[in-house]
Amino acid sequence: MDVCTIGHSNHTQDTFVALLKKASIEVLVDVRSSPYSKWAQFANRDCIECVLSAVGIRYIYMGDSLGGRTEHSNDNNESDRKPDYSLMQKTNAFKTGIIKLLDEINKNRVCIMCAEEDPTSCHRNLLVAESLRCNKVIVSHIRGDGDIQTDDKLWKHNTGTPTEQYSFKL
Repeated sequence: MDVCTIGHSNHTQDTFVALLKKASIEVLVDVRSSPYSKWAQFANRDCIECVLSAVGIRYIYMGDSLGGRTEHSNDNNESDRKPDYSLMQKTNAFKTGIIKLLDEINKNRVCIMCAEEDPTSCHRNLLVAESLRCNKVIVSHIRGDGDIQTDDKLWKHNTGTPTEQYSFKL
């Protein structure tokens, strides 16, 4: 099994769609807790489903269970506190979301979307994709320049490694 991740970043609609099509994506799973953007308005939840449907890509919203800012994120709106991913992974909502995502990955070519272009600092990679890795899913990252990076390539070009402290298996 394999999955891609992408950040809508400040791409234009045409660029974003072209990146997904180049990677042969069939289903886009949105894991943003707040699925709206003032920079990439095509990526707003009320728009993106139509944009993707027009090019044959199905849209699924899962930010309510797999988002980085949920009632279980433990951030308390304090800017210096980071979400507690290990706590979030233990919730029933997150586990149920991962099971649904794994089922979708078994059936289709899936891409997980959030806002940030760089997956090394985004919950789609550090929380969601890390949980998938622990369940034997191969993760790649669609970058803004069109490159599709494997995890090995991603971490080789960046300092640091994936945070294994958030790992779990179903």
